[in-house]
Amino acid sequence: MTAPTLKRRMTSMDASFLYFEKPAAPLHIGSTCVLDGELSREVLISHMDSRMHRIPRYRELATFDAFNIGHPRWEEDPDFDVKRHIEEITMPPGSSYDDLLQAIADLHSRMLPRDRPLWKMVLIHGIAGGRSGVMSLVHHCMVDGVSGIELLAAVTDLAEDLAPDQPQPFQPGPPATAMERATAAWRDTLETSMTASTNALRWALDPEQQTKDLKTLISSMASAAPSLMRPAPVMPFNRPVGPKRSYAVVAMPFGEIRGIRAVLGGTINDVVLSALSGALGSYLRAQGVPTAGVELRAMVPVNVRNESDKTALGNQVSMLIAPLPVSLEDAEARHRAVIAGMERLKGANQAGGFALLSRLADGVPPALQALAGLFAPNGQSLFNLVCTNVPGPQIPLYMAGRRVEELWPLVPLSSGLGMNVCLTSYNAVLYWGICADPELVADVGAVARHLSDAFEELKSVAATRAPAPAGAG
Repeated sequence: MTAPTLKRRMTSMDASFLYFEKPAAPLHIGSTCVLDGELSREVLISHMDSRMHRIPRYRELATFDAFNIGHPRWEEDPDFDVKRHIEEITMPPGSSYDDLLQAIADLHSRMLPRDRPLWKMVLIHGIAGGRSGVMSLVHHCMVDGVSGIELLAAVTDLAEDLAPDQPQPFQPGPPATAMERATAAWRDTLETSMTASTNALRWALDPEQQTKDLKTLISSMASAAPSLMRPAPVMPFNRPVGPKRSYAVVAMPFGEIRGIRAVLGGTINDVVLSALSGALGSYLRAQGVPTAGVELRAMVPVNVRNESDKTALGNQVSMLIAPLPVSLEDAEARHRAVIAGMERLKGANQAGGFALLSRLADGVPPALQALAGLFAPNGQSLFNLVCTNVPGPQIPLYMAGRRVEELWPLVPLSSGLGMNVCLTSYNAVLYWGICADPELVADVGAVARHLSDAFEELKSVAATRAPAPAGAG
């Protein structure tokens, strides 16, 4: 694996996940690797200890400056010990699949301690079939979905019997003094201001770039205007989020999703959003919520890394506010509507426009951003849920000599978003992770069942539209 690109000072976007985190809404992402055999905590500790040189950020603390002069800074943890980051639990005898998912949800609901590097692993014993699980939690200030896959590559192997890495000694430098931190904060803030001023001057002297940026901003904001000017319809799960979590997983063969796309058109993500629209529509109707004329909105993160930033940790994303036509009960009509909606957003370069706005937010003083996070209300109205889709490795992986059989993604809840969805593809399967507040979504398993039904509807439509094989009849 290529060594990750590291920066000492958090970006505005990275820091926002610390500023806006609340005890009832921890902002870490994660996954659970289901392994094909038992694994001891001692073996996992040894395995992770040998990989720390690949992921040096796992040995760094997020440190805050007095009065938030600058965004938090990464510093080596002088007390780092892998053992402090690896826990274990054992499922009671006779535990069901749903019991396992609830145990994962309970673990996911707790904030990561801020007195150590912001990651944790939980080894889960007692999974049916003699299997074990390794649940990984990493704070969103450290990674987004794409860089999370980079971390997965760092702690897994492509073969079962590869020789383990040799642990490398870690000699952390002395912790910075209060004066050194303050000096660094003022220096970094000044450098950021000078860079912003230089970029602004360069932009002012480049009419071609001005025209390009303004065209992107105007076009994207025009496409987003309905979402920005009119709040999203309020659903039962768009209420203040509490501290409890529930969790469901759905697995879909990736080849079948490609088959649907090949026949019905669009992209893989269009198929995902079509299935999600169908699932939410049928779920809401089953709950007695009318959907006639209703169009929900999903915030879809978009990776904006360039080639030079391919291995960079941190968050480098923009977003699309995607329409979810939950009112359409016909699967084919719903799929066509999703394709048309997404093509409209892409044609207007909505993701580019939001990326420009995000860069403008970098100029807001860190102290004001931290203050905004402190007093942010538990609610928002631009969209109803998050749906993030991160491509993963399409070959088997191994962790400490055990084959990774399944890979279940986890996503946080926040800001009145009582249900969010994340997807990860792994070894020819697309895994959906649905996280919810059980006070707002009484049965997240029902959402998963509606999702499976919506997928089957798309498969059936594709089967009837597919051309007959050559020579048939």
